[in-house]
Amino acid sequence: MFLYKEWDIFCKELDKQSIHSVTAVSLLETKNNNNFLLLKHDVETNPVKALRLAQIENKYFHKGSYYVQAYLLNTMHNIKILKKIKDLGHEVSYHHDVMDSNKGDKCDARLEFLKYKNLFEKNGFLVSTVCQHGNPVIERNKYNSNRDFFRDSNIRREFSDVFDIMVNFKERLNTNYKYISDAGYGWNLIFDPENNDIFYSNDKNTQISDLKELISYIKDNNVIVSTHPHRWYNTKFNALLRDTFFKTVKIVVKLLLKIPVMKKVLGKFYFLAKKI
Repeated sequence: MFLYKEWDIFCKELDKQSIHSVTAVSLLETKNNNNFLLLKHDVETNPVKALRLAQIENKYFHKGSYYVQAYLLNTMHNIKILKKIKDLGHEVSYHHDVMDSNKGDKCDARLEFLKYKNLFEKNGFLVSTVCQHGNPVIERNKYNSNRDFFRDSNIRREFSDVFDIMVNFKERLNTNYKYISDAGYGWNLIFDPENNDIFYSNDKNTQISDLKELISYIKDNNVIVSTHPHRWYNTKFNALLRDTFFKTVKIVVKLLLKIPVMKKVLGKFYFLAKKI
């Protein structure tokens, strides 16, 4: 499934059915909350792959929201690529993990968020909507996830013009929507995406088998489709190889997490999860 040619087929079929995606920020601006499709991309590594998806979407008149890890703005090469994505009409904004990087300290998390918000905007990327990063292996104490940053009423007041897709975006739009993610190298309709970091159960998610079924959800609902661009490839061989690697690592990590001390050890290397 995670082939560029399949994303091309997907975008083309949507265009044939007169379904065109919009950016998250445009939904806020127009307040058009009926029958929308948002293609959301979590850019955790390799902006070149994100550009490839952005070009495919642009070919079929789609606009997407690309949420980028702040460390990727450390090089002009990456910034130039991200500006190419923006120039195609897509939204480029912040994929934050400020709670995890500061071990749940909201004061330090606030300073980091402000620092990188300013960095994005200095480079011409408006930060009106953001998305938190998941970090599946990190050990947390007295907080649930990076979503807790925008769950804080003081943070929401200070950054009243910023909406986190996974926290207060639905409230701002005042509408319901389906959230479909490629997490785990497969398409899943996520149950209660705003709170599944607190009350998580894989059993409540609904697996989506193919593009045809994915499009059927889009036709009948407001939908956010969330992808990770670094998982997409030109060939089936490369996609299968990466899928096998990911699932093997996942099994090993699950086994290691049963050993109490390993959760603390693995948490120190949570940044590696962005690579797979």
